Amino acid sequence: MAATIIAGAWTYLVVSYDSPLGTDNVVVIEQTSTSNGSNDVLATLSFQDGAEDLDWASTLIEIEINEQSYTCSFGSQSVDGASNAKVNSRLSSDGVTFSTTIDATSEEAFAYFSVPLQREGNETSYTLRASKNDVYLSESVQWAYVAESFQEVTSFNESELSNLTEDRLDWYTYDFSAHRVIPNEGTYILHQNETMYKMQFVSYYNEDDESRHISVLTSALTPQDHPALQDPTLVIPSPCLIESSENSAYWNATQNIILREQDVNLCGDDCTIAFSISYEMVAVEIEYKN
Repeated sequence: MAATIIAGAWTYLVVSYDSPLGTDNVVVIEQTSTSNGSNDVLATLSFQDGAEDLDWASTLIEIEINEQSYTCSFGSQSVDGASNAKVNSRLSSDGVTFSTTIDATSEEAFAYFSVPLQREGNETSYTLRASKNDVYLSESVQWAYVAESFQEVTSFNESELSNLTEDRLDWYTYDFSAHRVIPNEGTYILHQNETMYKMQFVSYYNEDDESRHISVLTSALTPQDHPALQDPTLVIPSPCLIESSENSAYWNATQNIILREQDVNLCGDDCTIAFSISYEMVAVEIEYKN
């Protein structure tokens, strides 16, 4: 009887686990009338009262018009890649940070990820390799781990980097009560091919809560140095531009933003726009203002 009660309690903890990812913010969307021009305002977005600031690196705003999806950003968006790839990267709405999911489900083979290329690598060209919860850095990488959050890291002294890559990364803690892998909150500094990057582990689970799907945020410390941002097969100008009155790494809780066409007629006189917003890869609640 006692064993049954313990098992039931453990199952409840696992099933009812409340992920720290995402936000309780509610985004209020006020759509505007559009024309056949190419620079129309599509909508104004704001938060309901009691909101928190959201960092743009972890935010993704998408619209769908005539069954075509677009990322609204401060400049660029990702080109859709192969859905069956072991590595899938999306450019966040800040236009410089990539959200990448690595399929580490195989126990027989590693999945290889190249941070500079934002693509699946191979045994001779990669930044990290992952299988299950085991993550190793390439011999070509110098690295360091700092306690600061992803947004707080803007520079790093190259002389403090380590060359030791033989050991698996200690990138997570294990919550025995909920039976969950919890990524550590700090940031990894990576140096590869003469460029400095930062990387933060976000999750070990995909949107269906399946394990061994490792998600990371990455960007170059100097964004314009990121090779992937110069790859036209990976990144293109976004036709949906975010306009903000504040030059900040965060979408402030009291701040309104505007979504505008960027030299493309996305939405004419009579069109319907579907909005989708995620934060830390978790869907954000949306309300429409009449």
